[in-house]
Amino acid sequence: MSSAIRFEAGQRWRHRNVVLLFRQVLPGGGLLFQEERTLLPYQIEDGPSFRVPDNGWALSAYASGDLKRLPEKHVYATRRLAAEREDDPATIEALDAGARLRTFVLRGLDEMGLFNASAKQIDRALRKLWAERPSAILELGRPPAPRTVIRWLKARGEPGQRPLNQMMSMTGKVPRAKRLPAEVHRLLDRFALRYWTAMGLSKRDAHALMALRIYRLNRWRAKAGIGIALRVPTYEWFRRHVNRLECLETRATKFGVKPAARRLKADGDGLSATRFLELGCMDHTMLDGIAVMSSDWLLPMGSPWLTLLIDIKTRCVVGFVLSFEPPSIYSVMECIKRAALPKTHLLERNDRFAEFASIFGMFSEIVVDNGREFAGVAFEDAMLDVGVSLRLAPVASPQHKAIVERFFGTLNSLLNRKLPAAKLKPQDMRDMGYEPEAHAILTLEEIETLLWEAINVYHLSNHSGVAAPPGMLWKNDAAKYGTPVYSDPYFLEKALGAVKEGCRLSRSGVKIHGLRYHDEMRTGRLLGTLVPAEPQRRQRNIGSATCQVKVKFNPADIGSVHVWDHINNQYVTLPCADLAYAKGLSLATHRILTKWTKERGLAFSSEQERISARGELVRKVEALAPDLRLRQRRSVARLINAPTVQDRLTGSVEVAFAQSRHDGMAPLIEQQPLALSRADEGIAPRRPPRPKSKAKPPAKPRPAAAQTDQDVWPVETSTSASWKGFQ
Repeated sequence: MSSAIRFEAGQRWRHRNVVLLFRQVLPGGGLLFQEERTLLPYQIEDGPSFRVPDNGWALSAYASGDLKRLPEKHVYATRRLAAEREDDPATIEALDAGARLRTFVLRGLDEMGLFNASAKQIDRALRKLWAERPSAILELGRPPAPRTVIRWLKARGEPGQRPLNQMMSMTGKVPRAKRLPAEVHRLLDRFALRYWTAMGLSKRDAHALMALRIYRLNRWRAKAGIGIALRVPTYEWFRRHVNRLECLETRATKFGVKPAARRLKADGDGLSATRFLELGCMDHTMLDGIAVMSSDWLLPMGSPWLTLLIDIKTRCVVGFVLSFEPPSIYSVMECIKRAALPKTHLLERNDRFAEFASIFGMFSEIVVDNGREFAGVAFEDAMLDVGVSLRLAPVASPQHKAIVERFFGTLNSLLNRKLPAAKLKPQDMRDMGYEPEAHAILTLEEIETLLWEAINVYHLSNHSGVAAPPGMLWKNDAAKYGTPVYSDPYFLEKALGAVKEGCRLSRSGVKIHGLRYHDEMRTGRLLGTLVPAEPQRRQRNIGSATCQVKVKFNPADIGSVHVWDHINNQYVTLPCADLAYAKGLSLATHRILTKWTKERGLAFSSEQERISARGELVRKVEALAPDLRLRQRRSVARLINAPTVQDRLTGSVEVAFAQSRHDGMAPLIEQQPLALSRADEGIAPRRPPRPKSKAKPPAKPRPAAAQTDQDVWPVETSTSASWKGFQ
């Protein structure tokens, strides 16, 4: 019985890792193979014994890919290298246009049966081929020389098997013989590896060290009378040799594992979600292409910070905060508040982007980096209260949040580079006589308006990552799933704030930041509810009853605090006893006032004295502002323009939700925050200990006599953010 596969004597085959030579078909259907290395008969395992390969084994091994045909050993080494290449036909034709000519000639001669002919027979066959195909002269040119065709017949494949990779010329594609002595090549390897193992060594330095070594060897060889002097390879030669050694291991050795992975390691799948509001991603960026001026004080304030929350599934921007406050717990929580509320400003002015007012809702999970504002206890506790899971991205891995990073790049092209207040390179500014302080004509409110325009255009534009406009994807998912919202949007004002554990509640209220927060009715209700549940070891044996409570507050407005009642699962708001002083005042400004009055020995106990100190501080700022540097003026502007976001939210603003209509507004799904049913009773979650920062040496106090009213006192920053469009 003949084999289904055409085996011929002398053919080379590979079964797994063994190279075989086929000899003959044995009587009974057996196939005689010999191992090329040992020339021993090849046998296959059959249970506990071995047997000769047969036709069934050959078919099964060939179908599974274990049995492969190898090219014959060519006369020329270049043909053997060509047989190992896996170029596709288009690549071969692009590399060598003559491959088509060789294929046409050799396959035509194989059809004529001219496998071993003389030059005259080849010449007549070529004339016949070109006569049968007149267009060959235009496509392929004139026929090749017969002697050349004879060489092709011997070297390029076998009769009936002329693979295209054997038709390609290997000129310039074969490793060249080493032109330099072996000693120089060893030095090339040695100093190339030295470059990859020394962090501060440049390629120029490594080449210089190699040249110095060769110069010393040449002096020694001249004294010993050994051969001729060694030639120093050029820097370009050395640079290419160094680059050939670049890989993940060498890059990690020189620059570190993470930089090497960012350069050479393949990216993962990234963040993904199956529906809208399932997963969000939050990050900060400084709009360093923009210089902004204060509309109230006419002072250049520098570049604002943008905190942004983007939906992973639809790529929609759900909320953002623009302020001069560096990334902080305030900007993070403020961004979540804005993302949870409808964008009613788009409806109020009949904006052409009114349909985007419905881009809001409650996220199931939010991805953040490991910044202090994200990884702190306050943010984690707030996320537990509002019922949102928190996921921390890997440390020092910005590519994990590539979606939001990519949006920042899109925002630069849409807006930042087109603004009249955009900054230029220092050299360009010097050449053009451009002064940012003189030409920064945009205010924070104008920048926020332009940001909304850019974001709305982004929502309408086709996104390459999702192959659709983000706004359309959001509208489709909202109609399909409904928008999950908080049952009480104003609960966010209490839950999303800075947290302080272990505060003591007494008959006079709660004291925090040196201020007392008290309301007779609310304090009494809290004491009646919480004191009976307080552990005995925390209660006073005599005197008035007290209890420990968790307090949340808004660092941008210390006019009130929110005390957690873990019995009734609710926050109780207590106003400041000095409400005229604290209302609308930021915590940073309060600390500055306290420190300022303490340094000057001023009384600071009554409400009148606090208000007087606050007015004196503003007067001081007005006197000093024209003479301050840019950075100081930016801090002063932030200090004066303290935010009143809480004021606006707790005012007379009402939020109404429209019913579903034909224009696509989806039903709203109320969500109960976890704070109403928390099982931890307000106890802070356990966290791994953080490394303690090194203590800074105390600053030397200035002599009291040297301090005058004209001194420029240190100004700490407080939040200054616009709330326009989020009411």
